[in-house]
Amino acid sequence: MISKFKAITKGSRIIDQIFRELLIILKTQKGLTELKLAHYIRRQAKQLGAQDMAFPPIVAFGKGSGQVHHFPTNARIAKNNFLMLDYGVKINGYCSDFTRTLFLGRPKTIHEKIYNIVLKSQLAAIKKIVPGTFSDQIDFAARHIINRSGFGPYFTHGTGHGVGKKIHEPPSFKTNTNDKLTRNLIVTVEPGIYLPNKFGVRIEDMVLVLNQPKVFSKIPKDFPSIIIKA
Repeated sequence: MISKFKAITKGSRIIDQIFRELLIILKTQKGLTELKLAHYIRRQAKQLGAQDMAFPPIVAFGKGSGQVHHFPTNARIAKNNFLMLDYGVKINGYCSDFTRTLFLGRPKTIHEKIYNIVLKSQLAAIKKIVPGTFSDQIDFAARHIINRSGFGPYFTHGTGHGVGKKIHEPPSFKTNTNDKLTRNLIVTVEPGIYLPNKFGVRIEDMVLVLNQPKVFSKIPKDFPSIIIKA
């Protein structure tokens, strides 16, 4: 029986492969919609060896990305806004989870500012993913940066959660929780800022709890890397 670590590692490799393929599609194809990309994610997951999706894929462009849980529609993937891709697969019953937010076209200063606040928030929280840290400390590390930037009211969910046979397992990274992280636990770190009717940014990685936390995905997330120029 494949171990949890090996299953989630394989799931992460499939996630990364699908993401790289999506980048090519977004750069070369016209007339794409949220639903088309969501269907592509599902098909490729099965083709690459996943048993199933861990949850329905989120593909959210523009205003849709300003919703925490957006259901893909026939909205066209256009230009000059963010495209959020949040999906995960199941391998041997174990779930995986991942989010990247791309920018299509020419970003404005506000787009870069919001994105980098979220990235800074996520990186700060990941540094805390070590044995013995309490779950509310993880949440505080991420939330403090977003609060200090003035966008606290627009970070409307927990900073992350455990992942395993279920997509959401303990611990839960929220205020006033006191679960203690243990070695080799696998968790997500996923802060976000959501501006209603404008756009949203979420960056999510699965992380292995070690003295030096290990991020599963190899997909870059610095701002220049997520821009797809029109």
